[in-house]
Amino acid sequence: MLGILRPIGRSNHQCTLQFLSWLSSRGGGGARSLSPHFIPPPRLNCHSLHTTRNIEQSSGRDPPPSRMKVFYIPNPLKWLHNRMTIATLQREWDSSFDEISFKFGATQAVCTVTEHISRRDWGELCGLLTQKAIDKIRNTKWTHDQVNNLVLSTENIQVTQVNNVSLQTVVDRKYCDIDVTIIGTRIPYNIEKHSLIVLEYFARFHREYTEGKLPEWTITVFRLQNFQAISRRDTDRE
Repeated sequence: MLGILRPIGRSNHQCTLQFLSWLSSRGGGGARSLSPHFIPPPRLNCHSLHTTRNIEQSSGRDPPPSRMKVFYIPNPLKWLHNRMTIATLQREWDSSFDEISFKFGATQAVCTVTEHISRRDWGELCGLLTQKAIDKIRNTKWTHDQVNNLVLSTENIQVTQVNNVSLQTVVDRKYCDIDVTIIGTRIPYNIEKHSLIVLEYFARFHREYTEGKLPEWTITVFRLQNFQAISRRDTDRE
C-alpha cells in the first residue's frame, strides 16, 4: 500500500559521488565500485498514490515536495522471507553486511545514476551498471515530461525498500542479488503545468561472493517503474 503524507522531517546526506568513493576505498574496489557494506532495499509495485489535503492546498497553493511524505506497507510474508535470507547472508557469506548501510549506499547510487541518465553521460555509468543495463536504458523511450524530471536527489527520497534478496550457488560460485525500490518526490521542471512529480525506480544490485572476487556491487537492472506528474488541475479540484 502506498500513499503520500506530509513528512515529519527529512535528513541530509553527503554527496553521492563522495559517498561511493568512500565505500569503494573501504572495500578495496575501483573508483566507482560499491563496497560490501553497501546494501540495497526491496521492491514495491506502485499502482496508486494519494495525497492528503492540507493547509497549502486549501489556500490555493501547492505544497512543495519536501512537505510531502510517501509511505509504503510491505507484504509481511515477503518481508519475513527477506529478513531470513539476509540472516543467512550474514551468517554464511558476509558477517559485515549491514542493511541500513546498504540502503544508504543504494540511495546514493540510484541518485547518481539518474543524474547521469538525465545528462546522457553513458560513459559515467560504466562500473556502476553492467553494459547490458546501460544499453537497455539508452534504448528506453522516454516521454517529454519524463526526460525533464528524471533526476532524484537524496533529500527528495521518501522510500528505500528492499523487495527481494536472493542467494544462489552454482558449483563453487556464490551470487547475491538484492532488488531495491526507491521512491521520491521532486519539484516539477514545468511548475506551471505540474504541482508534484512522483518517481519510483527499481534497481537490482548484484555481487559475486566467490572467494577471491572483489567486494563490488553492480547494478544489473535499472528502470523507471512508475512516473506520476500531478497536474495543477488535479490539485485545484481537491
